[in-house]
Amino acid sequence: MEELIKIIEQLNNPLFDRIFDFKVEIAKQKFPEKLKEKIMEGEEQKIFIFKNKILNQETHFNIWRAKRKEPHKENVEEITYDPFCNPKEETPIDNLGRLENDYAITASNLAKISSFHSLVIFKKHKRKELNFDDFYNGLMLANEWFQRQPFSVKVLIFNYGLRAGASISHPHFQIFSLENIPSKIQDFYKKINEYKKTYNSDYLEDFFKVLSQLNLAKQINNLKFAINLTPFKDKEIIFWNKNLKESIKEISLILDVYKELSENFNMFLIEFNETLLGYLVDRGESSKINSDIGALEIYAFSVVGFDLLEFSRDFIQKLERTEKEFQILL
Repeated sequence: MEELIKIIEQLNNPLFDRIFDFKVEIAKQKFPEKLKEKIMEGEEQKIFIFKNKILNQETHFNIWRAKRKEPHKENVEEITYDPFCNPKEETPIDNLGRLENDYAITASNLAKISSFHSLVIFKKHKRKELNFDDFYNGLMLANEWFQRQPFSVKVLIFNYGLRAGASISHPHFQIFSLENIPSKIQDFYKKINEYKKTYNSDYLEDFFKVLSQLNLAKQINNLKFAINLTPFKDKEIIFWNKNLKESIKEISLILDVYKELSENFNMFLIEFNETLLGYLVDRGESSKINSDIGALEIYAFSVVGFDLLEFSRDFIQKLERTEKEFQILL
């Protein structure tokens, strides 16, 4: 984080100051001798606090949080059987019937949270075996389902792993055709529309410019993504484009790389009115038995323990290597 702060200070960019605010706090404590022998460092810690003034988001970074000893389960085992292994006989059928390709198949969601709520179930049972081809064909199937639904708001979520909220370990997308934009997304667009009126400028473009200068953003074809400066939890990435159809290759590439850096994660994407907005966020190690979210995250501000630049370098390097390997993009 120290390196990032130096870049920000050297940047001296009014656009950064328009969107973000930051400060560094020093937390001091005294270790008993026995603890000092075990840990040696940590009596003085730096806390990096970033605020997104446009979206009213706040995140506190302290890399010492990643060094804490947390409770773990030994022998973490994934469920070896679930109904998604035999979807044609053990899952319901939605209003379209089944859509299927060599990599995935659709099903209705047994416990719906909206009228048009279905699934894209991968044919591979183990999520760690998924690769670019699986993601690409799964997203193609989801897009085909969206095109045949009555409502224009398209939502896809991917809870990768039980710790990320998946009720069934077998990998699957959840897909929704909604009549109205969810309230939280409405609030986001309300704020960026206010930004447009105030500054006569596009928030996402300005956001991308600033984070590109901090080596936290990149564009692949028409899709832009950024490692968020005020993440909800660790390793949050925001990406956007005009629509899902134009973004399937790029999102598949990002997913293929992200799963190598995260044991459990959430993806959320929404498309409406020729705008696509998506998020990825890490949810921690499978063996940890404590939740990654506590009272502060729920009611006050986010607390994370990773280095933004270190993650950005790792992710972008892997992305570029994978891009060359698949030879699918520029």
